Amino acid sequence: MSNMPLNGVYRAVFKANIVMSQSLLQERLQIRKEQQHITLEKVKILDENNHKEAILTGNSSDIYQKIQEIITSVQ
Repeated sequence: MSNMPLNGVYRAVFKANIVMSQSLLQERLQIRKEQQHITLEKVKILDENNHKEAILTGNSSDIYQKIQEIITSVQ
């Protein structure tokens, strides 16, 4: 599977965060882009220490698929 454009990944993260907030979850997703890969992270919004938990590191297609799984599981 080829890499999908990064703007599609950002849109998926945005949609996932909306779904998570509507479900009253206290967590949000964010993406950290590095040289060769992307990391999907989970952030607790009420955590004063801003602790980030890495969920998956990979290419944009891997990250997009994981985000879609998260959206499906929350809905």
